[in-house]
Amino acid sequence: MLLSKLPAPAPNILAKPGRVLAYRGSGQRDPSKLASSTTDGGDEDPFQIRFPHAILAGRWELQPQHPRLPSLDDAKERVSSSARRLPHYQLFPKPLPKALTVKVYQMDHGSSPTKICKSVVDEDIISNLPEALRDKILCCLPIKEAVGTCLLSRTWRYTWGSMTELMFRRADFASGNDSADDDRRFLKFTDMFLFLHNGPILKFCLNTVANEMVSTGGHLYRWMLMLSRNKIKEIQLQTSIRDSYKVPSSFFSCDELEYVYLRACVFTSLHLPPPSKGFKQLHTLRLEYVTVEGNSLGDLVASCPNLEKLNIRGLCSQSNINIRSTKFKVLKIEGWFTHLNLHAPYLTSVWIGLELNSDTVGASTTRCNFNLSPFIASLSDVETIRFHGHILECVEREFLILKQPKLFNRLTEISLEINLGDLKEANFALCLFQHAPNLRFFKLKLISRNSMVPRVHFWESIDRDVCLFQNVEVVGLFDFTGSFAELGFLKFLLEGAPVLRKLGIIDKGLDRNVLKNLLKLRRASKDAEILILEACFPH
Repeated sequence: MLLSKLPAPAPNILAKPGRVLAYRGSGQRDPSKLASSTTDGGDEDPFQIRFPHAILAGRWELQPQHPRLPSLDDAKERVSSSARRLPHYQLFPKPLPKALTVKVYQMDHGSSPTKICKSVVDEDIISNLPEALRDKILCCLPIKEAVGTCLLSRTWRYTWGSMTELMFRRADFASGNDSADDDRRFLKFTDMFLFLHNGPILKFCLNTVANEMVSTGGHLYRWMLMLSRNKIKEIQLQTSIRDSYKVPSSFFSCDELEYVYLRACVFTSLHLPPPSKGFKQLHTLRLEYVTVEGNSLGDLVASCPNLEKLNIRGLCSQSNINIRSTKFKVLKIEGWFTHLNLHAPYLTSVWIGLELNSDTVGASTTRCNFNLSPFIASLSDVETIRFHGHILECVEREFLILKQPKLFNRLTEISLEINLGDLKEANFALCLFQHAPNLRFFKLKLISRNSMVPRVHFWESIDRDVCLFQNVEVVGLFDFTGSFAELGFLKFLLEGAPVLRKLGIIDKGLDRNVLKNLLKLRRASKDAEILILEACFPH
């Protein structure tokens, strides 16, 4: 008899769909002895099905070819009872394994059984995935585990060597014993990996923030040289601030870069490329704890004609920085600098924070020059403005008088670190409010830089008929002390915000009587809610 697979059920089905017969024996056996060794009698039973070393499932049709075959119903019953008696067979409702070999014995007229072998192979699905998908799987694994896939099979032996996204973490090599040995193992592993890698590297990430590496700078020069030859598009180097390095000259040869994140590095003008050979595809530049010599930062920006996002945290510069770009959309600069000249008229978000060293406290206006007034006046599409630190000390007293008064119609959010008792800074804030008719949210971190400033009635003197907060909905006041200037501004705000919904006040130990007076202030919005919280929230 012959078993063959059919696409649809037939009336003479011997095995129901979904039922599996599995052979548990091992070793090769003589087909002529199978019947006598597994049945009660010694005669060969043509209806007993043998599948040594195999599992069979699906719909199968019995095609009668023996001249003495009994009726179909009798055949079904005898095959079923024989299968239940055989110790070598068991019914399985489980899925099939990945590879099957079905061996069927056919009884020919007047001849011995003829073995017919049929291979039904379910190939390794993961190994047969598209190359791009296998690469994506490896890129999601830690780098050590990705290399370990070489033990899976011959197909996977060299797959790791063509990964397009590499992430090296020093923490993955921590053994808990000698940190120096862990550093050496990490550096050696990275060296060997890059040396044996074959193919393009689109993304390279290095994270050693939690560890002080051994001579990382020297290794970085070698790694950067390798990356510059592999069409790199994204570089992220998160190194320890105690392990600073000068940006290698080979970095500027990576002309296909689109995203860059560098930490604890030093920029010089010696190796900067000319604007004609810069990073024409770079759209995001992120720097942390960076030291800038000369105008290297401005020259770097000039060599990136399509740069849209510039994020600098922990800037340190004693030189003149001139940044000009008509492509900027997002700009964030925080750190210590002595001169900053910005021209980016199409910014949508600007964040500038000035920090001072201990030797410059009290002399910031003479030690830092920033063209804040012309910069603000040049903005046309700005939506968010954040000025923190001592940046408002750079404001000129005549800031209120703009040569060409303009409205920031898209400006919806303002965040300032300000001394409301300082006339110059109060004028700056008032000017912003006057030119932002669609302002909806603003946050003020209140400070008092000089306790000797005499009391001024600036906010009380403003005409109440001019509604500056027509569309303001949410306001946050941090480090509220209840000073005369702060109370004057708060009263001015509540009386001029008809759609105000929420006012959050983070106080610094206010007296209960002051709190009661705050809650009694007249409000232009009937839905205004005042929340007074303790000063334990992050700003």
